Amino acid sequence: MQKYTPIAMAYVPWQHFGSVYDLEKALQIGTIFPELNMPFLGKRGCQM
Repeated sequence: MQKYTPIAMAYVPWQHFGSVYDLEKALQIGTIFPELNMPFLGKRGCQM
């Protein structure tokens, strides 16, 4: 094994900036990005 072999290499795709929530709604749900609004509803396969 080489002395400076990388442990891992991460790949992060480019993210496109889209719409954002207004400040009040963002503070209520915990994110400003609608794409990240995925609330945990307690069981698998729930629809909002």
